[in-house]
Amino acid sequence: MLAKPIVGGFELRVLFIVFRDFKNPSSVGGDYYLWELARGLSQLGYEVTLLCSDFEGSKQSEIIDGVSIVRLTGTWILPLRIFNKYFKRMKGNFDIIVEEVIGGQRLPFLCTVYVKEPLVAVWHQRHYRIFREEYPPPLAIPLALLELFQARLYRNRTIVTPSKGAKKQLEVLGFKSNAINVVYDGVGEEFCIARPRGLPSIERENLIVWLGKLRKYKRPDHVIMALPEILRNTKQTCTLIIAGKISEIDFDYVDSLRNLAKRLGVEDHVRFRLNISESEKMELLTKARVLVQPSPVEGFSVVVIEANNCGTPVVASSGVPKDVIIENFNGLVYPFGDIEALSKALAELLNNNQLWKRLSQNSFSWAQNFTWEKSVNTFNVIIRKLLSLEADKSVKEA
Repeated sequence: MLAKPIVGGFELRVLFIVFRDFKNPSSVGGDYYLWELARGLSQLGYEVTLLCSDFEGSKQSEIIDGVSIVRLTGTWILPLRIFNKYFKRMKGNFDIIVEEVIGGQRLPFLCTVYVKEPLVAVWHQRHYRIFREEYPPPLAIPLALLELFQARLYRNRTIVTPSKGAKKQLEVLGFKSNAINVVYDGVGEEFCIARPRGLPSIERENLIVWLGKLRKYKRPDHVIMALPEILRNTKQTCTLIIAGKISEIDFDYVDSLRNLAKRLGVEDHVRFRLNISESEKMELLTKARVLVQPSPVEGFSVVVIEANNCGTPVVASSGVPKDVIIENFNGLVYPFGDIEALSKALAELLNNNQLWKRLSQNSFSWAQNFTWEKSVNTFNVIIRKLLSLEADKSVKEA
């Protein structure tokens, strides 16, 4: 563990500006990613404040694991509230600011326009394919243009993204390669489970699990569309479980998934488990024969590594970064949107015990590469380097 970041006798002060904290019922992978980085810096000795939106029943402020969480009301006006809060209470009180540039259904914060402190911009992935899958063209096109505009605003900032695959996507937006830093996601402590040595047991339920935020762009419908062919080509019957978090605006989409399963005649093989807990998620992943990740693009896809840590191989689309899933090592990869290829890959893992054993064993070993301690230490180095560069710049200007 690195030494505490003491400069001039004082702890360094870091302000995280994000959309949601980890306690928010709508929090997803990107929110947990930022929380773990904030918490990790606090454990290293930084004085950390996290500024975010509130939610029903939340406290206006509280301290958790050494991180001071400050919550502001509003969603669409949250950027204005953060702007006001910064200038009234926070300007000049922090050594560095960490901003979530794009994340959640909200307007951009655009901190790069007005903050004077050194800024680290967290950019989870390029979003144009998400916009294309989630929204109709009249909305998707302006959002994609807005992302390009934001990229121009942040082109001289230090960027952090969660994978090498995401880094390549951001380079297309015009960022210089040396300005983009990779800080991987980690596996939470709850997934660091004890496991007997030797080959993993194949005595699992014949479950295919889709897990994540139930949004259209994540394409769980692709798995339902593949299910009739899977059922025709598997030795034993199987069940698809679609599990994860859902908000009120997504109920209509869930209904459309149920209707799709009914139209295809596979409704008896599809089960929905909504807003499950972390313990329920881990239980599912340890029971599952395979996790499926059909999304068009992912910055990292922590569920892949969580499944791997449970010895569960993954069938993933080409939208998942190659440094997260390696073809025929910790899972199988198919071209995004190719339903036939998706059904063949899933059927292969359901039928082929020898392949499943090899991928399962590799999966567990692979997952050990992704820990929050490694990620936080990498993030700490990035922050210290940026602060050092800013200090040198100030000396030269003086």
